[in-house]
Amino acid sequence: MKPATQRVGSLDADFADAVANALAAYDRRLVEVPERRKAAVLIPLFSRDGEPWIVLTRRTDDVPTHKGQIAFPGGGHDPHDETLWDTAVREAHEEIGLEPARARALGSLDDYPTFASGFIVSPYVADIERPDAWVMSEREISAVIELPLRALARTGRTEVWERDGIRFPMHIFELEGHYVWGVTAFILHRFLATIEGALR
Repeated sequence: MKPATQRVGSLDADFADAVANALAAYDRRLVEVPERRKAAVLIPLFSRDGEPWIVLTRRTDDVPTHKGQIAFPGGGHDPHDETLWDTAVREAHEEIGLEPARARALGSLDDYPTFASGFIVSPYVADIERPDAWVMSEREISAVIELPLRALARTGRTEVWERDGIRFPMHIFELEGHYVWGVTAFILHRFLATIEGALR
């Protein structure tokens, strides 16, 4: 058990405060669609050699939706979850073995609807204490991906995609052979834009 005075998380305190302040100042957009199920994802951040890193996952081909894609840990809201933050940390524990006590909430971002799975996804940013080893759900997760946040931010680009005759912008991030797109990239794009000042 940690002493009560010890701060949970591993990020530099000034950086963590800057991220939390930027998220608190952001006018979060909430989406309510009665027929869509609520879900939550965790954006886990930790420090390595004094630099912020981010944690993503690669989904297996056995999951019902978003097979093989890179995503944040997370999933559908359970009736036993008191809040969507509880959903995010519970799912992170189930998928990659992150203990909820090792995650400290820094803030949240816009809700995002997903097309393929029909969820409304609420993202939560966390300063985490990285475990010595990730414990992956064999059914859901094929890999845990750790990337330096500043380097990942520099790879961001926007392409124009088309679906059913409708053209729309798609954010893309590509680093160390990892290709991030879809709702995960939209969430990542918004997160990086929101904390841009903290990354300078």
